[in-house]
Amino acid sequence: MYYSNCREKQRNIQVVVAIVLLIGMFISIKVSASAVNDYIINNNIKPANETLQLGRIYNQDPKINGNLNMNYDDGKPKMIIIHEIGVDGGTINGSIDYMVRTQDSAFVHAFVDDSRLITIADKSKKSWGSGGYGNRYGIQIEQMRVTSKAAFYKQIATLANWTAQQMVKYDMGAPKLMSSPSTPQRNDLSTKPDGNLATHKMISYKYNQTTDHVDPDEYWARFGYDINQFRDLVATYYNGNQVKQNVGYLDTLGITGEGNTIKVRGWHYSPKKYEFLFIMDADTGKEISRQQVSQPEIRNDVKSVYKYNNAEKSGFNKVLWVPRGKTIYVMSRKTDDPKGNDSGGADDIRFSSNVIKTFSNRGYLDSVSLNGNTLSMRAWFWAGQSYKYQFVFALDATTGKELSRKAANIETRVDVKRALNNLTNSEKSGVKVQLAVPIDKNIKIMIRRTNDPKGNERGGKSDYIFGGKTISSYKSKFNQNSLSVAGTTLSTRGWFWTQQATYKYQYIFVMDKNTNQELARKLTPILNRSDVKNYLGNLKGTNQTGFDTSIKLPGNKQAYIMVRRTNDPKGNGIGGYTEISFPNKVVQTKATLPVKPVKPSQPAKPSQPVKPSQPAKPSQPVKPSQPAKIDLTGTNDTQKAWFNALYASAQQLAKANDLFPSVMMSQAIAESAWGQSELAKTGNNLFGVKADPSWTGAVVNRLTLENTTAANQTVTGYRTEAEGRAGKPATTFVLANKGTPYYIYTGFRKYASQSESLRDYVTKIKTTVNGSTYRYQGAWRSKAGSYQNAAHALKLGGYATAPDYATNLTNRIEKYKLYVLD
Repeated sequence: MYYSNCREKQRNIQVVVAIVLLIGMFISIKVSASAVNDYIINNNIKPANETLQLGRIYNQDPKINGNLNMNYDDGKPKMIIIHEIGVDGGTINGSIDYMVRTQDSAFVHAFVDDSRLITIADKSKKSWGSGGYGNRYGIQIEQMRVTSKAAFYKQIATLANWTAQQMVKYDMGAPKLMSSPSTPQRNDLSTKPDGNLATHKMISYKYNQTTDHVDPDEYWARFGYDINQFRDLVATYYNGNQVKQNVGYLDTLGITGEGNTIKVRGWHYSPKKYEFLFIMDADTGKEISRQQVSQPEIRNDVKSVYKYNNAEKSGFNKVLWVPRGKTIYVMSRKTDDPKGNDSGGADDIRFSSNVIKTFSNRGYLDSVSLNGNTLSMRAWFWAGQSYKYQFVFALDATTGKELSRKAANIETRVDVKRALNNLTNSEKSGVKVQLAVPIDKNIKIMIRRTNDPKGNERGGKSDYIFGGKTISSYKSKFNQNSLSVAGTTLSTRGWFWTQQATYKYQYIFVMDKNTNQELARKLTPILNRSDVKNYLGNLKGTNQTGFDTSIKLPGNKQAYIMVRRTNDPKGNGIGGYTEISFPNKVVQTKATLPVKPVKPSQPAKPSQPVKPSQPAKPSQPVKPSQPAKIDLTGTNDTQKAWFNALYASAQQLAKANDLFPSVMMSQAIAESAWGQSELAKTGNNLFGVKADPSWTGAVVNRLTLENTTAANQTVTGYRTEAEGRAGKPATTFVLANKGTPYYIYTGFRKYASQSESLRDYVTKIKTTVNGSTYRYQGAWRSKAGSYQNAAHALKLGGYATAPDYATNLTNRIEKYKLYVLD
């Protein structure tokens, strides 16, 4: 052991040691002369405070590390183990980040450089940085390599002071070096440690079954330093002869009052005169507010551990004001400045590992339902302070504009009080109400607490929008309940609600399925349908919607029904009209059976009745033929069959709803690949309609192609179709150019039939809104004037993101001459 070059001093020390041993004391005293320690003490080098950055070392959790027990063998650490990083030029943050990434192999509790000491792992649990023996007993800290003497002095002062603090905190006793041989050994790991301070080299030489490291000896030797000198400096701090301790702990932290205050209890020891508690913004690290602790709470438990003068006068127990909606932590400052600043020096402890989110408006939507146009809901909302009135608002989910409002009583909710940890008046938070809403809207619910009896903002207000829940009030406006035929008499029953206007007359038209020409019409009364009113709600005209009639038809016809509301007594469109067709429900009338006439020259014998001619077989309906001039050259038989089965329905629906049949069929061909796409086959979805929040039916999830709508757009998905189909997780990336393709998985609507898909397409084009206007109204026949303009309007309305979508639609119409459908 190296003591000094001065032999006389060495002899004196040996005498002292011998005397101590002779009187039976069990204290090992070894003193090393040290220029480093002398400089630190004589120049009052101030150690840096410990900073906690916990939460990133997940391997201390047995649930994550494979059920490894991370508790120390005796319930608490028994020693401090000193490491150094082993490379020059590293940074403390970079080294911490690297160790976090590689923690499955090794990690320590803390790192120290010349200005910071950062603890990243819970010191009350084990780390794994020094092999089986060291991990079992020691708190482990890693030194960064510094290059200058000044930096080394500051680093060693911080390291020694922190080491002494841990020895006090965990009741390890005064610093004592663990015995270690001069060469590597293979000792029994069950041996208890005979000291509380060791280097990594000391551990590896004595218990080298798992490690052979020799740090920090070589690094310390650069500055003429060793573990014996370090032990002496730790003892100086441990005995409190140099720099006073700056230690503390936060016991409890929680929101209280009406959510705008926190209750904080803990302790902070420092010899400085004044103490202030600071509310700090966890995102920026900046001060939000401060409050002086004028009367400390007596903490005898602190005094029993820390033997410093007046250590019992270190407690604080305060209620502090906090801002709303902030992520904060508490900092305690001991200072000699009566204003709480750091003039003349200050000892700060940032309790940054105890982060809390301050109160912001809170609520929960328990239940919501729609019956007709009446929305029923139950929820709770705690505004953080008391208001006189409560209103429930229905908002347009697209525009955010108010649709309706209704005053509601504030109900008592003791369950909310418990959930909010007994915040003052938090039981006064319930709401249960019914309010009328318009139909054909996507609706969000907002609760407002206010002092204005009309529900406005006058006198103060607090709003809460249940943003995660959208309620669709979309309603069907028609339905054919029944359709039947007896001979040549057709009977039908159903309803049709004209939302926009009231008409004087109702006509039922019978239409030829093959030619779409009128076969017959009949004036019928508009009947009362209470069931329809219950479905649609208490809106104008919902009770006068029904039709129920029978009509005589020619024989051998395939027919469907069209209902027209009009102001023309003859059933035409003079004076305005609206109509709806049901082309997907078709009946076949029976053929009349003509009798073959008897020739006059050969009267029929009584026993030989005249045989009737063979009628057309009812089981062989007339197949629809393509309209003249449609040219499906280049398509296969499957594509032709699909087209022929669909176009008549599409044509009738489009014409009945002010749309271009050619555009509708061109889209169906493009979006469904002539009905052969996976989405068309599994979901009967011909138009690629996605399952937005208004959709309540079945859903099919599929990979789909999208295109960026702006330059440098950030997207989440896949760069290629192959990536998406490989089942890899989606990634987020930036695409530089507008119109760049990428792929995403998304939900699409699933229909019971392709006919349902046609009807839903019409609803989408006719009812989708953008603010106060209809999104696709430029594609309506009466607005566009031509199928070219309609295709362009669909692209402008955002139906698809492909930049050449409109061009492809019109090229397809012209290639196959689909315009003859118009």
